[in-house]
Amino acid sequence: MSEEASRRATTAAASSGCPRHHAASGLPDGPRLTAAELHAMESERQLAAWAEYAHTYGPVFTLHSEGAPPRVYVSDPAEVRRLFIADRTDWGARGTLYFRPVIGPQALPYLTGEAHRAVRLLLAPPLHGDRVRALGPALDSIVTAVVQRLRGRSLPLIRLAHEITLRLIVRVAFGPLEAARQENCVHVLTEIMDLMYEPAARPDTGSADLLQSLARPVREFQTLVGEEAATARADPHSGRTDLLHHLATSTPAQSDEHIRGHIMTLLIAGHDTTASALAWALYQLELHPGIRRQVHAELDEPVSSVTPSPSPEQIARLPYLTAVCAEALRHGSVVPAGLARVVPENPGRAGHQYPAGTELVPAIHLIHHRPDLYPAPERFAPERFLDHRPSGTHYLPFGTGTRRCPGAALAEFELPIALARLLRTPGLRLTGADPGLRAVKNGPTMTTPTSLRITLDPAPPSEGDRP
Repeated sequence: MSEEASRRATTAAASSGCPRHHAASGLPDGPRLTAAELHAMESERQLAAWAEYAHTYGPVFTLHSEGAPPRVYVSDPAEVRRLFIADRTDWGARGTLYFRPVIGPQALPYLTGEAHRAVRLLLAPPLHGDRVRALGPALDSIVTAVVQRLRGRSLPLIRLAHEITLRLIVRVAFGPLEAARQENCVHVLTEIMDLMYEPAARPDTGSADLLQSLARPVREFQTLVGEEAATARADPHSGRTDLLHHLATSTPAQSDEHIRGHIMTLLIAGHDTTASALAWALYQLELHPGIRRQVHAELDEPVSSVTPSPSPEQIARLPYLTAVCAEALRHGSVVPAGLARVVPENPGRAGHQYPAGTELVPAIHLIHHRPDLYPAPERFAPERFLDHRPSGTHYLPFGTGTRRCPGAALAEFELPIALARLLRTPGLRLTGADPGLRAVKNGPTMTTPTSLRITLDPAPPSEGDRP
């Protein structure tokens, strides 16, 4: 998106007042697109188009397209609170159809009401608190191992970030697997994710070829889940804290298919999102050496005379580093829109003015680029988040309300630790970090292009190898 388009849009998004409703439909004003125009917009210029719509119609606008329900994008904080937070009733959500063949219809994105609340409660313990903090050393080791395999080679930065986040999720989901089994799991999940994000064939287009290609790796992953679940059920009091053990021994009992769906949901929700945020953070630090120096100074400051270097858990709490991560999530528009809510027949107070079937979407990108909330929003400025945590209607990189990402705490813990380890790796360099780098749409996320690459210099020769 151009700077001028962003400026126009974010100024419009900051305008006050109620949304302008069309008298006939009862919906806020907005553009009308053909199916072909909608596809082209979403594929080629989504963020710029949203900016233009906000400039023209205001911070709440309706996108109409033939053959699809009206979709209302909301970037006014007061409306976000009223529609998505104040009323805790869980309306139906339109989870993206990209992933339904893999995670199944009973996975969290497709559940509503009490069933949705029950699954969120079920998933919470392994993804919060002490269990997440205990993962610090394992995460640091994962990043170190992934980076060392890069030595002497060059990869797209996003591919490296994807491997880091995928391996962490495997660790969260399965615990410490035997090495060969772990590599097989990583290989199968990588194959699934690569197929799911293949732009030429999405599940929501009814691609028989894609569904056929997914059948084998999904079956292999289901077999692995079944075997690990059987092991967990045979020893329910083993003391394991991984997600699979928690699900396999929970009450009520979870089937192997449901366990697979929950693990795949975590992978999809946390894999590309956190990887993209990590890539954008590294890119911004490459563009802003002064900010990078401040991060290094914070990392190099001794914790105490006994422990000169911070532990992973301490790194995750470093103020400036975590501010850099928060700003990367805001600035990069990693997930530009939250999960759509579908207005029911009797929506209650929050959605009474919207016709049933209307989809309501938190416009995260537009909110994160409002100049009244974030002055000079196109500037990368971590100090915005020092000693200040914006409200949930101003900063929502993981969504909001009852549909906030259940793995948000894990992502916020993981991101600074991974970023710190990468920054402290000697010989690690980025190439292609041009100031005008354009984001690439990858499913529901906006990520760095493959032209942004990362290289680890070859190891220096050992003493025995020197001439």
